[in-house]
Amino acid sequence: MTRFRTPTVINIIFYSLLTSLFLGFLFLFIILDHRWFSYIILILSIAVITWGYKRFSIGKNVLIWIASIIVLMLTLVYGRPDLSVSFQGHFINETMKFNYFTEQRLSNERRTFNSVPYNFQSWDPPKTYENEQIQLSQSKGYLLSHNESSSDHVIYQLHGGAYINPFSNGYNETAVRYSNVYNDADVFSLDYRTAPEHEHPAALTDAKEGYRWLINQGYDANDIVVVGDSAGGGLALAMGLKLRDQDQPLPSMFILASPWTDLAANGDSYKTKIQDDALFGSPNPNTAPEFPVPVIYAGDHDLTDPYLSPAYGEYDHFAPILIQTGREELLLSDSQTIYEKAKAAGTTVQFIEYEGLFHNFYISHPEIPESQEAWKQIDSFIEKYQ
Repeated sequence: MTRFRTPTVINIIFYSLLTSLFLGFLFLFIILDHRWFSYIILILSIAVITWGYKRFSIGKNVLIWIASIIVLMLTLVYGRPDLSVSFQGHFINETMKFNYFTEQRLSNERRTFNSVPYNFQSWDPPKTYENEQIQLSQSKGYLLSHNESSSDHVIYQLHGGAYINPFSNGYNETAVRYSNVYNDADVFSLDYRTAPEHEHPAALTDAKEGYRWLINQGYDANDIVVVGDSAGGGLALAMGLKLRDQDQPLPSMFILASPWTDLAANGDSYKTKIQDDALFGSPNPNTAPEFPVPVIYAGDHDLTDPYLSPAYGEYDHFAPILIQTGREELLLSDSQTIYEKAKAAGTTVQFIEYEGLFHNFYISHPEIPESQEAWKQIDSFIEKYQ
């Protein structure tokens, strides 16, 4: 009995260890893109196989087991429908689509929101930065500055969240990234008022006040870069339209990630991308909600008002615009409309679509290869037009 049980236990330990190493390798490769670490785990896996083969004579089926792993890995890496999309990007996109499994749950999740106010003390900036809370009349802002150098330039960040989610720590990390791509520039992140307590034009009023605060602090309009993602991208454009129409100085440029600009949901992609979008999509177009993205912030306001839905505005005499989106987005036409209008008006505009990717990809998952490319594009755009 002893001779029979001992190798059985050893086999269990061996294969458990090997499986753990393999799963660790796969996770790091797909999600974190820490390839140097995944290579170390792969080498450890080979070492474990060699050790088990020599020490415990575990070799009868190990070559078949190894071959199966190799086939699985090759299938995962090269079996996806579009090889131009990174393995990591495709994996995250498809994982997010698990929301499709229960349409009722998907519908409910769309209507939930985070009403917990942001806690300024919950985030510590990197050692080379300082973060200061700024109290405005009805909202707050957070000024991130490099403590080893001063800057005359500032990035004005307007966060996303369908106008219903407040500022969060993820946007502090994004602020650091924006500073890094703009020569350690200051970053002012606005924590504007959100629905349902505060409907339109509360966020727009707060955004304009934050912009005036920057001007009053001594930043020249030409040294202000406005950035925004999703609802924050739409808010950035709405603020720009308001500033222009009131003959106030515009910032140097607008950099937008997957901007939400059409709250009326009239764009073509709201129909053509309904089953492709990993965040706002629906498995059944016939039962999809009229407004896949909740329009709580609009209240009873006209959904085609350009100061609420910038897709209905005009972009003559506007600052340069960079727009980056995923091609599978429900909101794709929101960006396409802005691009076409700005281009027709003679405004400098660059629009980059990333094949197979999802809403806000380089904000929510900055580590994947396409996100790294998107951040390089931001760097290039600022350098070219600042």
